[in-house]
Amino acid sequence: MKKRLNRVMIAAAGSGSGKTMITCGLLNLLKKMNMDVTSYKCGPDYIDPMFHKTVLGIYGGNLDTYFCDDQAICEILAGCDNEYALMEGVMGIYDGLGGLDIKASSYDVACRTSTPVILVVDAGGSARTLLSVIKGILADDSLRLIRGIILNRVSKRFYEKISAFLDEELKRDGYDVRTVGYLPHIKDAEIGSRHLGLMMPSEISDIKEKIDKISDVMKTTFDTAAIVDIMDKAKDIEFRDDADKRVVCEDVNIRIAVAKDEAFCFYYKENLKLFEELGTEIVYFSPLHDKELPKDIHGIYFGGGYPELHLKELSDNKSMLDCVRKAIENGLPSLAECGGFMYLHEEIEDKKGNPYKMTGVIPGRCVWSEELKRFGYVEIESEDELDGMKGHEFHRYVSTADGDAVTVRKAGTDISYRSMYAGRDHVWGFMHMYYRSAPRFLQHFVEVMSDGR
Repeated sequence: MKKRLNRVMIAAAGSGSGKTMITCGLLNLLKKMNMDVTSYKCGPDYIDPMFHKTVLGIYGGNLDTYFCDDQAICEILAGCDNEYALMEGVMGIYDGLGGLDIKASSYDVACRTSTPVILVVDAGGSARTLLSVIKGILADDSLRLIRGIILNRVSKRFYEKISAFLDEELKRDGYDVRTVGYLPHIKDAEIGSRHLGLMMPSEISDIKEKIDKISDVMKTTFDTAAIVDIMDKAKDIEFRDDADKRVVCEDVNIRIAVAKDEAFCFYYKENLKLFEELGTEIVYFSPLHDKELPKDIHGIYFGGGYPELHLKELSDNKSMLDCVRKAIENGLPSLAECGGFMYLHEEIEDKKGNPYKMTGVIPGRCVWSEELKRFGYVEIESEDELDGMKGHEFHRYVSTADGDAVTVRKAGTDISYRSMYAGRDHVWGFMHMYYRSAPRFLQHFVEVMSDGR
């Protein structure tokens, strides 16, 4: 089958080039032009889609060719009800598994979905060298998907001069690529960062004003017509309609409580959607602000986030801590990933070594490390439904009780280690899991929740 979706990917030569703010500004600008637009993020990223949601009010989703095969990626896009979509790349355009493999890179997503690309280049402090950088990137574009160039952090005067030079040189070398805009340095629109990337938009009181400033500038510095033309020329998405083959549990009447607040907010939209496809009702609650779990639930799911930024509030909410501990001890099926896994420990220490009491489900404590302990894609090796589950780890905290239920293998390497807690009714660990990579697991988990009614 084929599906029409006008789209473009915003990619870059590397991290820190301005992809997120340019994507958000452009989303905002297109929305103000009354265009029906949504967004996607390439790779295992939770925070950038939150910035997109700040503009659009809805999550688009993640596109990841390590987690999904070609059919699944195209099916996600084909499920889009919007007319236009912006896809924000991850890291450098060709940076994939292990940094050296093109698989799971932004370009890999573009290739598998036949999506045209606009390349963001940080032009601050460069001039003619920009041509060499751009031509080097274009040389690896085997499918000629890159169709436009945006220069970031340049002045109007410089852009007028360098863009004419770049357009002429690229045309002379046979590239059907041209500059489509620039963004000057906007001091009032800077976004802070922390150890795991950008600050979350909810932490930036004037984030909408910052994005408005960016899109207001873009009105005069971007060739919006050229960008929309690139989107309009994207090929139709080709996919198989396997909806009738998907196993869906109807009339199950089960509810899962999902932790969602300032401390726990890292969830793949596709994971939550899969719960719903299996007949499960999602009920959100806040470990920070609520005093107890929702009523009449059959399971609980703690995603990742930044519990370390809210240790006192989490620790002071003793009613919720006791409620969670007793529920799990009494057999309530549970999932906990990264920050949620930390919450299940007896204690979490802050960066200064001060301990804060948590639920006590896991007899251990989580301790801050200055070094990034684990980073990248991983896959579970197990003898049950968890086998083949893919995900990623990205954390500086370590646990004194990390678990040893499964073997976790780091993708693209020969590195593996024992980790996590897993049983018939629970899976806890630092790994962020992508459930569609091992759909038998979630179906099993839903059945376990159903058995407990």
